[in-house]
Amino acid sequence: MYKNTALLSAALAALLLAGCSGKSDYYTLQPRLLPHHELRSIQTEHIVGIGEVQVADYLDKKELATRLGHGRMRIRQNSLWAGVLNRNIQRVLKVNLSQLIPSRTFLAYPWEEPVSDSHRLFITVDQFDGDSNGTVTLMGHWSLVDQRENRLVTGEDFRLTERGAPDTAGIVQTQNRLLERLSRIIAGKIRNKI
Repeated sequence: MYKNTALLSAALAALLLAGCSGKSDYYTLQPRLLPHHELRSIQTEHIVGIGEVQVADYLDKKELATRLGHGRMRIRQNSLWAGVLNRNIQRVLKVNLSQLIPSRTFLAYPWEEPVSDSHRLFITVDQFDGDSNGTVTLMGHWSLVDQRENRLVTGEDFRLTERGAPDTAGIVQTQNRLLERLSRIIAGKIRNKI
């Protein structure tokens, strides 16, 4: 009996230590177009809502994904998003677009303010990962809808790639740069339509 208890205790201790041995790193996307230090009031007649960003199932996880080849992914168990990826993308786009089109107020849906948006931006991300060489791809679709007239104003598919450092931190930095590029593309297309 004592021998079985000792073996069971040793096995349980080994399992606990194995679960605690890995150190996790947490990452967050950051806007590259930083806001000025001045505070701006919300312009209620010029509100553009940014809808919840839809991401592919493989991205809808805490762990970062690395592309190993066509159809093969590695989920990095110790490299985690500090928050929810689709909300992180939405926040970065909000800050970037607010800087690129300062005449409009961009709000991330859902917002707490008792205001309604005249236009809403919808974004779907089908791919947002890096490979072992540090090449990152951001691919999906965006569209702008006039909320009052319930009609599509503009939109397009996008596929952006850029090479950066192949480590996880380098891939996240490259993802930040691609979100800035996407923000500039969207701002250029919608600036005169809203």
